[in-house]
Amino acid sequence: MNAPQQRSRIGYFSARQSMHRYLSMRRVALFLALAVGATAMAASSGPMPGGFLNSGVGEEEQQAMQAERQNYNLRMTFASAGSGEFLTGIPVTIEGIDRAGEFGPYPDSGPLLWVRLEPGSYRVRATYEGNVQVKTVRIGKGAVELVFYWPGATPRAER
Repeated sequence: MNAPQQRSRIGYFSARQSMHRYLSMRRVALFLALAVGATAMAASSGPMPGGFLNSGVGEEEQQAMQAERQNYNLRMTFASAGSGEFLTGIPVTIEGIDRAGEFGPYPDSGPLLWVRLEPGSYRVRATYEGNVQVKTVRIGKGAVELVFYWPGATPRAER
């Protein structure tokens, strides 16, 4: 009788160890599935707050930016007043008014700078040749377009 009891006891531990391994592997598989799913979700949801695109000098660059348009809810354009010619080399900072934090600096912006922001109010500061412009913007569900015009500004490429 002792021999059969030992066998069943050994069988019990083997079954228990097998179950433990099975559950451990399931936990690892679940963890990996969640990690992969979270990574895929983050990649598909667009840039994080403060993420930006800056360019738009040539036709190809403007087309490439248009393909990402839906990912950015603050879209800024920098131009010369009167001629409407694009300006570049503009330092920009964005400060949260109703939430802490500052985004940027974006030191060499233009002619297009698109930024992803959380909903709220922000103060945008842009400088061209020592002339500072400050605009307040409210980000909600849709995108906001801001255009900064500098009177008498000559694009740097024309000097």
